[in-house]
Amino acid sequence: MSDPLSDPSRLPVHDIMCIDCKSFYASTEAIKRAEYPTSAKIAVLSREESSGGLILAASPYSKQNYGVKLGTRRFELRDDMDLKLVEPHMKDYIKLNYRINQIYRQFTDDAHWFPYSIDESFIDVSGSHQLFGNNQQIARQIQKRVFDQTGIITTVGIGQNPLLAKLALDNAAKEQAPWIAEWTYDQVPQTIWQIPKITAMWGIGHRTAKSLALMGIYSVADLAHAELKQLKKHFGVLGEQLYYDAWGIDYSTLTKRYVPRAASKGYGNSQILMRDYIKPVDLQVVLEEVTDQVATRLRNNHVVTELISLHIGFADVDKSNRTHFSAQMHVEATNDTKQLTSAIWYLLSTKWDGSPVRQVGVRCAKISTQRMTQFSLFEDPEVTLHRQQLSITIDRIRKRFGYKALVRASSLTPGGTAIERSGLVGGHHA
Repeated sequence: MSDPLSDPSRLPVHDIMCIDCKSFYASTEAIKRAEYPTSAKIAVLSREESSGGLILAASPYSKQNYGVKLGTRRFELRDDMDLKLVEPHMKDYIKLNYRINQIYRQFTDDAHWFPYSIDESFIDVSGSHQLFGNNQQIARQIQKRVFDQTGIITTVGIGQNPLLAKLALDNAAKEQAPWIAEWTYDQVPQTIWQIPKITAMWGIGHRTAKSLALMGIYSVADLAHAELKQLKKHFGVLGEQLYYDAWGIDYSTLTKRYVPRAASKGYGNSQILMRDYIKPVDLQVVLEEVTDQVATRLRNNHVVTELISLHIGFADVDKSNRTHFSAQMHVEATNDTKQLTSAIWYLLSTKWDGSPVRQVGVRCAKISTQRMTQFSLFEDPEVTLHRQQLSITIDRIRKRFGYKALVRASSLTPGGTAIERSGLVGGHHA
């Protein structure tokens, strides 16, 4: 009986490497303090002064010996852990990431190099063997060059496509030295099908795993041997992708980058709050700030939105046993802060039951180029034009002199966070 791997001629075959900087943030902080990355007792904390601060990264020693991981709160740390807590310095991470990616680019051309995140990149070395040797030799050269020049330890997953490389990285290469693992099609039953949790598969979250469980699919091996028709019926195109992923098949290439269609492009912003927000007035203030930031981005890009959405994450489950909720509504094409804020406040008033909030997010979709000013039947056109010009003037002043040059009075109230966050990079200290 044939299976997806029966005809090797139909399988994509490349030499892909997925390279990860081990505990990148914590390792960077350790190196700055002349400490060895894997033995340093360091954790990077989102807000060092807050008991609710989140751990953004922890050194390998801290993970293995203290169980500290991404998302751990400061109040969960014990005094006997003897951890050095440091604040994030995003400019340092971005600068070092650039240096490391310059090293990756020495082993392939730019068309076959793809930075996936600030600490992870893909490269295709299929055409590099005459210069640098086989896959294992190239991986070791990259590791040595990165370590010698930056002090960062890298882990390398190698596969015949991006999926195999990523799975080899996450499920094998990161586990132990020499931090290299190579997975191939003929090893699928011994590698991919043996992944302990189905959520460890790239692209399968807890919600998808729950849906699969309802179909009697609990493992990657189960998924590989499920009925493709049933998966497609239940999940649509995603079901077909899940099936072939379970067989280690991925037809994507690094040279064909995904470029979002203009219609699907959106603008958004979100925050993890440093305390529980319970009062409606405090929540309205922080949502106004976030919405204003999104509206500013719309205006700077000369576009308008017709769909705005709100995301609220709770400190605990709410009265309906939810950990979060999302809501959206259509609006007349606009990039006006006041109109978008009014829509967000409306969504909040109709969906929020008063449960303590720890995360907020605002996103705009259905984006189009701004070609004219949209007037409302319920507002004097002169008022609309005046507010539009005022917004543009505020944007220009902030762009030249910084966000704090002009702030709303509400940002000075207990619910405001914009002034404090104005000097951050990516939500963290520079």
